[in-house]
Amino acid sequence: MHIPHKGLTGFQVCAIVTLSVIGISVMFIPQRATHSSGVDGVLVTFIAGILSIVLAGMIILVSNQFPNKTIIEYSRQILGKHLGFMYDAIFVVYTLLASSYVLRGFADVIKIVLLPRTPLEVIMISMLLLILYCVQGGIAVIARICELFIIPILLVIFFTMFFNISEVELYRYRDTLSNGFDPILKGVTSVTISYLGYEILFFLIPFMYNKKKALISGLAGMISPIIVYTGLVFLSIGIIGALPTSELIYPTIHLARQIGVQFIERFDIFFIVFWILAVFTNLIVYIYMAAISLTRILHLRNYKPFISILIPVCYIIAILPQNVVQINLLADMVNYGGIFIVLSSVPLLALALLRKKGGRGSA
Repeated sequence: MHIPHKGLTGFQVCAIVTLSVIGISVMFIPQRATHSSGVDGVLVTFIAGILSIVLAGMIILVSNQFPNKTIIEYSRQILGKHLGFMYDAIFVVYTLLASSYVLRGFADVIKIVLLPRTPLEVIMISMLLLILYCVQGGIAVIARICELFIIPILLVIFFTMFFNISEVELYRYRDTLSNGFDPILKGVTSVTISYLGYEILFFLIPFMYNKKKALISGLAGMISPIIVYTGLVFLSIGIIGALPTSELIYPTIHLARQIGVQFIERFDIFFIVFWILAVFTNLIVYIYMAAISLTRILHLRNYKPFISILIPVCYIIAILPQNVVQINLLADMVNYGGIFIVLSSVPLLALALLRKKGGRGSA
């Protein structure tokens, strides 16, 4: 399917949103959910998904007030010149840090699981060179890549879930809600972080062919991540157990290794290949957001020269952490930044309505 000259289709927007969310978090979402909430992790993951859908809806609503502008352009109309500039600068820093965190997480997984003798530098540089080539094509190329990859990626994940469902032992869920709602309230925030990526909706509306379908397409893109994440947590607790899952680094790989298919001897390797495609699309989206944000802050139109500047910066930030503590520090910066960005859609929408900014006049 080709992109019409007038903009992105609804399915392409849905695919971009889905693959922006499903990425690095697929590997450790069961560990994060059980670490914070134990056996209640399934319920927490589902609730966090619903909360993410609500926030994605808020992003679309505020963007619909300015259908021909990205967040970097209309934030100054809502917040004013100085506050808007500060907000835009935070957005650039966040997307750059998020790109670096995803890149480092990807390299660590590949080194541990697939290429133990390959230096991190080689893994990261190889991925960045490919991203540099693809992002140059702009949102049209990104949409085509997501449109091409979404079906095989989801099929492999659902295949993994389907062939593990028979191994689930339901007695492991007998303690659900035994500790009240405290574990759920505690875990929702940490699991909601795993759904980050739908911030790309701040940038997609201006490029859509039919902007009236933005809400439906954007929210539809969040359905698959909710099913995938909730399903993986359910399977991990039902097969491995809540406590053992919370102690595993990559529980999803453990699930993939348990699958024995006649024509695929090592299904976990097959799974990782398609997971790499998911991370690849995830990284493309973040690098694109960082480049276009910086370009619009400087009131320029051509973002391509900035990609060559941001790629080395992304690599440097990703390679700087030397231990788990420093990696976790980078993760915390990304998580807090992401929560701030998605939650900001609520006051932005309220201010836009109160100050009567945007609307039909903006279109």
